[in-house]
Amino acid sequence: MKKQDKIDIIKSTIGQAQIVRFYFKYDPNYYYYYPNAVNEKFILGQEEYDFQLDGYHVRKISDIRKVEVKDDLCGKINVWNGVANCVSNPEIDISSWYTIFSSELLRKRFIIVEDENNGQFAIGLIKKVCRHHVCFERFGADGKWDDSPLIIPYSSITHVAWNTRYTDNWFNYLVQHGQSIKWEE
Repeated sequence: MKKQDKIDIIKSTIGQAQIVRFYFKYDPNYYYYYPNAVNEKFILGQEEYDFQLDGYHVRKISDIRKVEVKDDLCGKINVWNGVANCVSNPEIDISSWYTIFSSELLRKRFIIVEDENNGQFAIGLIKKVCRHHVCFERFGADGKWDDSPLIIPYSSITHVAWNTRYTDNWFNYLVQHGQSIKWEE
């Protein structure tokens, strides 16, 4: 599928409460998103999973194999249940990874950063945004923060997500159990 065809399909669904099925190079499975914004480099969308929205996700256009509008009863059920009415654009600048990570919206949230080509996953906080990488403070499945920040080159990132059930549950658990959250100043 040609790049411009992908972008055109995505653009045609923004603000239309239409679910789009995305196929990515690094995953045999597909994902459903309500697109919020698109440009030549990135797609920003809210994931739809089993009649629920599950956070905001940014992915690279170059990683998309194919997109198609999902035209079945699921979209109608999401409208009927009010799920489609909850689709909203967070209005962040998706021009580059630098502008994405520089967004005030992401600075005070737990986020997920992935390199799905190499099976790398990190959850945590943005510590510093640099020209070619982001300094990221992460924690493990034990809820303990790493001793030093992780340097993540933008060239390795395939996916960034926030406000997901996963990130929100971790945040709530750590706060409830007395973990101090070290937000960037």
